Amino acid sequence: MFFYFPAFFYALAFLAGLEIIIYQPALAFYALAVLILASLWKSKKIGKRWLFSIIPTVFSISSIILLYFIDIFAEKQLFVFLSAFIYYLSLLSAYRLRNYSKDQTAMGLIMASATATIFFFYAASYGIHLNFAVPLWVLILAYFLVTFLVSYQYFKIIKNDNEKSAFIYSTLLGMVMAEIAWMISFWPFGYLTTGATALIFYYTLWDLIRSHFLNFLSKKRVIANMILSGFLIGFLLISSKWLPNI
Repeated sequence: MFFYFPAFFYALAFLAGLEIIIYQPALAFYALAVLILASLWKSKKIGKRWLFSIIPTVFSISSIILLYFIDIFAEKQLFVFLSAFIYYLSLLSAYRLRNYSKDQTAMGLIMASATATIFFFYAASYGIHLNFAVPLWVLILAYFLVTFLVSYQYFKIIKNDNEKSAFIYSTLLGMVMAEIAWMISFWPFGYLTTGATALIFYYTLWDLIRSHFLNFLSKKRVIANMILSGFLIGFLLISSKWLPNI
């Protein structure tokens, strides 16, 4: 089942909240507060566990921040509809996993929403760091906390019988991404390029941990991931616009 009315209704409400921010900027703070609280409460209501509130809540915050970095109206509208769709997937996956914890389709949906959430957050937080001169330590801490929370939700779902392992690997992944946040802060690139680069690092490590949990980690997979991630990062950096040093 790919349609669940409560999730669809809340996704429409999420879309409406983003539209309010576009057309009524003065109400942005109230829309932000409502969307965050609604994500916390409704996700828990749908999934029957607070664990399912992490991704929708982080995604809400990240989407609102990124919306402010988009100037062209048509692109804003496209972003709003794409964000609402991803938000719907996160709620739908929570509903399906509530009913059957081994639902592979739901696992794929939550993986997609988690990946989008991580990218949106990495790009949005780095955009704030660049445009508002936010201290680097704040960026590093934010990368650690959000990486830990989003990863913990996913790892806890696929490793439900071993909460300690999910916690440990999520913490380690958060620490690695905090180091990467420090590293990429020296690069002369914009927030989208930096966010995409950080996502590639994250996805490579995340996939190896996931493979370990699901018992199909191998040397070939490690080597293939390293080669692919190296190629993608190299291509991305070569094709991106370099920002001038000031």
